[in-house]
Amino acid sequence: MSIPSLSSATPTLVHITDSLEIASYLEKTYPEKPIFPNNSEPLIRAFDSAHLSLIRPAVKSIFVRSTEILNPASAKFFIGARSIDVPLPWDTRYDEDWDLLEKGYNTAYELYQKTDGKWIIGNTFSYADIILACYLLWYKRVLKEDDGLGSVLGMGENGPKSSQMSRRSANWA
Repeated sequence: MSIPSLSSATPTLVHITDSLEIASYLEKTYPEKPIFPNNSEPLIRAFDSAHLSLIRPAVKSIFVRSTEILNPASAKFFIGARSIDVPLPWDTRYDEDWDLLEKGYNTAYELYQKTDGKWIIGNTFSYADIILACYLLWYKRVLKEDDGLGSVLGMGENGPKSSQMSRRSANWA
């Protein structure tokens, strides 16, 4: 079984293992609590794809850090599951990876700055905000304060842009 996963018998039996597909299912099943407001699901799917294309080249270093904090059985599962999308070896070119991730999160920060509210879609919380919050919280959990990216993401003293996004995601969580 993959995580995250959802098994539900409401209204029919389903088993879903992809975060975005789970969110879409929940949106359709419980429309009174929208996370794709104003029919924004296609736009948010495009945002998710663009976000992944920005960070995927640099995620190997994050994967290495992730395996360092997992117990051996969990690390083995993580490596097996993640190496399907991001082939091994996961080298650690931290400086290059941090630069790529910083570029990706500067792009996300610019999106936040172009809205009239505190979320990517202005004053309306959406799945796009969940995407960024989850990644930022993951990075915050696995990175060390003295990592270059730790500073970029506001875990040190030098990350004002991503620090604002981190505070927004902390308010959500």
